[in-house]
Amino acid sequence: MKNIKELICDKLIFIQKKKIKSFELLINSTKESRNTANKSSAGDKHETSRAKIQTEIDNYSRQLNLALKNLRTIEQLDNSKKHNLATHGSLITTEGGVFFISIGIGKLEIRSNNYFIISLLSPIGSAMKGLSKNEKFTFRGIKYSIKNIE
Repeated sequence: MKNIKELICDKLIFIQKKKIKSFELLINSTKESRNTANKSSAGDKHETSRAKIQTEIDNYSRQLNLALKNLRTIEQLDNSKKHNLATHGSLITTEGGVFFISIGIGKLEIRSNNYFIISLLSPIGSAMKGLSKNEKFTFRGIKYSIKNIE
């Protein structure tokens, strides 16, 4: 049976692969739209429309690259490793919730439990970075104690 970190990573990989496929479809569809746009008699209007479409393609491409980077980050985690400090790949239990440090995507529900998937660069990730079990940190004026780290 998979441990909770493996289950979380499986779900994160599924989410990122779904995002990647979605952005690839959006990029291809938008490129097709750009390439088939007929040049109207109003040349400037046509060029403005093509520029807007290209901006959309660039935006989708940035989001695609982020999803690919996030996927690589998740795939590189060693979920069998036990952590003593709050760092990348740690599962941290506090009285305020359970946090998995990897990529920042928010709350996931797995086996009827909520897990907060955060980045070390996030404000709460930065607050707990490098701490160990029984250490305390403050986030948004609330004091938290680390009950366990896996």
